Amino acid sequence: MFVDWPFEDRHRRTLVPRLARYIDLRDAERPRSLRGDALRKSLAVLVGAPFRTRPAFLAQPWGGRWARDVLGARESELNAGLGYELIAPESGVLFGERDHIEVGLDLLLAEHADALLGVDVARRFAGSFPIRFDYLDTAGGGDLSVHCHPDDRYMRDVFGLPYGQDESYYVMVTRPGARIHLGLRDDADLTAFRDAAERSQTDGTPFAIERFVNALPAEQHQLYLIPAGTPHGSGEGNVVLEISATPYVYSLRLYDWMRAGLDGMPRAVQLDHAFANLDTRRRGEAVLRELVPHTTAVRRGAGFAEYAIGHHPDLFFAVHRLDVDDVADDDTRGRFHVLNLVEGDEIVIRTAAGREHRLAYAETIVVPASVGAYSLMRTGRSRAKVVKAFVA
Repeated sequence: MFVDWPFEDRHRRTLVPRLARYIDLRDAERPRSLRGDALRKSLAVLVGAPFRTRPAFLAQPWGGRWARDVLGARESELNAGLGYELIAPESGVLFGERDHIEVGLDLLLAEHADALLGVDVARRFAGSFPIRFDYLDTAGGGDLSVHCHPDDRYMRDVFGLPYGQDESYYVMVTRPGARIHLGLRDDADLTAFRDAAERSQTDGTPFAIERFVNALPAEQHQLYLIPAGTPHGSGEGNVVLEISATPYVYSLRLYDWMRAGLDGMPRAVQLDHAFANLDTRRRGEAVLRELVPHTTAVRRGAGFAEYAIGHHPDLFFAVHRLDVDDVADDDTRGRFHVLNLVEGDEIVIRTAAGREHRLAYAETIVVPASVGAYSLMRTGRSRAKVVKAFVA
């Protein structure tokens, strides 16, 4: 994952212009393939309109039941605590109507980074897809670990990736009394915090994380901002749409409730990395003031309203929400959008060129920069709420 996989990704990208045949070996007993010229033509068509990547759901020791019971995810028998909607290193697009051939999103980036991301964004992020969407489902499960993520410098110097892992939590579903852990308490003693965390590892001694980290009420449709270094975690009873920077395997755990993984072994806690990244500015009143933003109206039309629901100077992405009663017009203006239908039955996305894509509740879709003007049309019975993320 840390060496071979990135190396192979980079190598595969260099092959796309000269591939004679692309082979999908997800099912080794039934390999499927298409000619290289068909692959390249398909990628050129794909980047001209909105598209979805194949979602995947994974069982987790803290997992809930929402994705399985509400969305019908059956890939995991135990639960579907983690849902990959759009995570570029793992995302693929399915080509064909029956015997699907999955093509990695990185191949589209290799061929059409400017059209997909926008010229400025492609240059800034060296052709990588910088925004990810995934679900953290703790409904009926347990609390997520309290952890933090590396900033730009630490990610570059220690892990060798070009940018850090800033995040945000959009609460889609919650229950009364559910919490979001976010930022340090104003009176948090960091020495005592480190001592308690180390004892939990060496002696198996649990401790109350709320002595050191805020536990805020979880509010439906509220966005919580999580700059790198901010301790955080979703409490039991939530379904969180995580909107974040793409580096995604660097969750530096501070406390994981003395929990074993699905394999029965204790889950790793990375205290040295975590405390090296802990941002002590994110504490007390500053958390409520800076990381729990108020909704601000951006524009209104006859059948919609658009609101800014989250931006922070330390985050390269911004998040808006469109409340659609009828039709909402929008425009990529040279930068890709990522959309998710967080409330409502269905919408139809239509480009100025007349291409359409239907989007159901909880589905995520990419609108390439090359699309330009497009519209969102509500087709379900109730008002649609659509979250939109983009590089600010």
